[in-house]
Amino acid sequence: MSMSERVCGVDVHRDLLVATILNGSTKETKRFVNDANDINNLKNWLKTHECKRAVMESTSIYWVPLYLALEETGFDVMLANAHQVKAIPGRKTDQSSSEWLAHLLQGGQIKPSYVPEKHVRELRELTRLRVKLVENRTAFKNRCQKVLNRVNIRLGSRLSDVFGKAGREILEGLMAGKTVEAILEHTENKWLMKRCDEVKAVAKGALSESDIFVLKELTEMVEHLNEKISRVEARIETLVNERDVAIVSSVPGVGKRSAAAIVAEIGDAKRFSDGKKIASAAGLAPSVYQSAGTFVTGSITKQGSKWLRYVMVEVAHAAVKKRNSRLRAFYLRVKAKKGEKTAIVAVARKMLTIIWHLLVKGERYVEEGFEKVVRTGRAVYAGHVPLEEMAEILRSAGYLVSGPNG
Repeated sequence: MSMSERVCGVDVHRDLLVATILNGSTKETKRFVNDANDINNLKNWLKTHECKRAVMESTSIYWVPLYLALEETGFDVMLANAHQVKAIPGRKTDQSSSEWLAHLLQGGQIKPSYVPEKHVRELRELTRLRVKLVENRTAFKNRCQKVLNRVNIRLGSRLSDVFGKAGREILEGLMAGKTVEAILEHTENKWLMKRCDEVKAVAKGALSESDIFVLKELTEMVEHLNEKISRVEARIETLVNERDVAIVSSVPGVGKRSAAAIVAEIGDAKRFSDGKKIASAAGLAPSVYQSAGTFVTGSITKQGSKWLRYVMVEVAHAAVKKRNSRLRAFYLRVKAKKGEKTAIVAVARKMLTIIWHLLVKGERYVEEGFEKVVRTGRAVYAGHVPLEEMAEILRSAGYLVSGPNG
């Protein structure tokens, strides 16, 4: 970029915008209010000075209105990574910050942050909203169980889902003032009929009127959130790329809803040159330190998209439960050496790398060369089992197996 070209640096705050235009050795700084009217005034000010390039920091969400307004008007606008800019020494006043941003832009020293397209931004908003709604629903469900446990009705010890079909029948009966015994006597649920005595043994308490009131309020909130989540999921389906979702959901442990969230957070997969770059962008890459020629690997950086990291760890937990899969075998190997938490993060990073490759190549996940090991009665004799197969059996059981040379 020519050093004589007019450029603008904008220091963005919640209520204030400080903009500096550089034109060779001259500069002009002006303050604006961060609202629609003054953003329009800022655009006119840039047009008056024939300044077509601008840069701003990614400060919280306060940069979004200005960025979109400049982008829609045709300005060449760049979003600077706050960590990168802060790493460069400089004064911290508003005027010098905006001026320093302009200098960095003029010198071509800013690496722009990725700003996804409009439909990707909309999809992200929905997938992130769904995560928050699910978290709130879980909180209300846990509160319901707390009310029941307090009066010694421990349904969670026998029901995998208290809000499943069997659990809802008991909850509705309790909220109607019935005892657990009365509910089980008239139930037509086959699961409850088979385990009638087990449920009675863990549900000998009784709810007071206050408990029933609280339980009704909590269950109504759960139902309300169920409706909200359903509407959000329906909206997500209209915006998501079905091809990409089909590709991502082909990976073990990834469902369609999680796949939609992953697609939204990744955006354009081709912007990453390799799997290491996307793992770093999700904060799943291990930190590496070098001292006196020795490399030391630490914990993951967590410097990246917390949303992508969250969903990848979530699907990793599901993937390692898939029996006779390479991901589970990998998990067991790492777990045997470094523990469960490290193994889950390693699986999440591996899955993200696989997903990146699949999206770039437009392929679906196919697990080739991994066959289920069938241990027959004759397999106890070493002469009938190849060494490679014996090693694979031990690895799948979580043992660390190495050759004679390590």
